[in-house]
Amino acid sequence: MTDNWFLQLREHFDRAAEFFCGRETLAGVLARQLLNCNVPDDPEVADHLIRLHRRKTRMDGSIGGSLILTARAAWEMMELGAPPDHAGVVRMSGYLLNQQDAPGRWSEDGRAGNGFFSPGPPTERIAPLVLPSGTVFVQEDDARFVASCLALRSVLRAGHDRRAPVRAHLDGLLTVRAIDPHLAFVAIGALGMASPPFLDRVASLVAEVADRQADDGSWPEVTVFHAVDMLMSVPTAPARAAVRRAAPLIAGLQGESGAFDDSENEDVALIAVRALHASRTGL
Repeated sequence: MTDNWFLQLREHFDRAAEFFCGRETLAGVLARQLLNCNVPDDPEVADHLIRLHRRKTRMDGSIGGSLILTARAAWEMMELGAPPDHAGVVRMSGYLLNQQDAPGRWSEDGRAGNGFFSPGPPTERIAPLVLPSGTVFVQEDDARFVASCLALRSVLRAGHDRRAPVRAHLDGLLTVRAIDPHLAFVAIGALGMASPPFLDRVASLVAEVADRQADDGSWPEVTVFHAVDMLMSVPTAPARAAVRRAAPLIAGLQGESGAFDDSENEDVALIAVRALHASRTGL
């Protein structure tokens, strides 16, 4: 990285700070933390968002009986600073863990291994499933695979990596080779939350996607925001190197408003800020 690049980064960060200024949302709070432009009310905003998620939980620990919404809520609570032993995170994790190997899970025949989470009976369609990066999965089978990976990522972050069904899910993801490149990144995003013994085995998957990265930092058939969002979950040097290679491309997508896409999506802008921050710090 050149001195000129770091000067450009400062300009990108300044525009992003303007974009996120005053936004009392998860993306707003997290982006301001990275940009060092916190406002005094941010801790209260974060606490309010955490309590809002907890108030939405049912007696069974779910958000509306939905695996996807519950996994996202648990993840967001931890993103905002709730520890794994927070009562809300514990309840949501319990609900998620109860959905492992339940009817309607991806690979219900067990050919890809056990431990996959069910988002509901096969008769209840969950597609299309949209990720924060804007990536959409319209095929039902793909959506159920992604839903399981989202749940896995949340329970791993909540500290449930020693459970046998969770480890079985990790083993299954390590043996599956997704044909669709979007799904390959989703698997990497979940595996990146695993403990070191599993993380060592993720290296080959990261190497595969890094080999497909073009000179301009992009990937064929995959949006750069989806790719870096998933790679940012993997705390290894090769994964961070791939994110750094994509950073100039991401920076070039920023508009005058400070957003990084035409719809001025907060989630996409947060992904971009995280990638640019990683290109500067290596973290």
